[in-house]
Amino acid sequence: MLKVEHLYVSFTKEFYTLNDINLELGDSSRLTIIGNKESGRTAMLRTLVGLEPVAKGEIRYKDIPLEKVDFERDISLGYLPAIGAFLDNKTVKQNLEYVIDIRSKDDSFKNVKVNNALVEYGLDYIKNKKVKELNYLDKLKLSIARLSLRNVEIFLIDDVFDRLSSIEKDKIIKNIKSFIRTNNASAIVMTDSEDVAKKFGYPVKYLVYGTLQDQAEVEDVDNKK
Repeated sequence: MLKVEHLYVSFTKEFYTLNDINLELGDSSRLTIIGNKESGRTAMLRTLVGLEPVAKGEIRYKDIPLEKVDFERDISLGYLPAIGAFLDNKTVKQNLEYVIDIRSKDDSFKNVKVNNALVEYGLDYIKNKKVKELNYLDKLKLSIARLSLRNVEIFLIDDVFDRLSSIEKDKIIKNIKSFIRTNNASAIVMTDSEDVAKKFGYPVKYLVYGTLQDQAEVEDVDNKK
């Protein structure tokens, strides 16, 4: 599904933001990566979706190099950034309808899919509210609802959890896990929280100053301090 080999990413000449990242994610495999804000977690996800250039190394989806991947035909990728991009002056419902309009002009199909997403993600009561008026939690639910309108094979989730209350966090984690399970999707979840990682229950790796490590490596470094 996804293979990353000796990946380096740099935004300056002085140092690499990501250093020799090696990662393999099979079909329906899930992984949580724990890292703080300086770890390079957002840079890693943005690079995996082609939004940042690769300095060295290779990313492959279904054995196709990233630069040759057709995201319309080769693989269905779902990316959940910490700050989503919306049609801010359109309503919640219109934002969902836009996703369906790109793929189908069948009004009855569109209405069923949109209404189901509104109910599933608790957005029905604000469906006529403009996105620019929403709080962070409702924008996050809208982002997940939009992704739910298509089949996703691999789901990449940035750290969307740190601005949520404990109750909100649990609901969003439940929504994301349900989405992944329903799609039988592969997934990478980024977080800075051991608690969030535990609630997902996926295998864990650590991103430390741009280097991907197993727990044993992190514990070994801590023991030497």
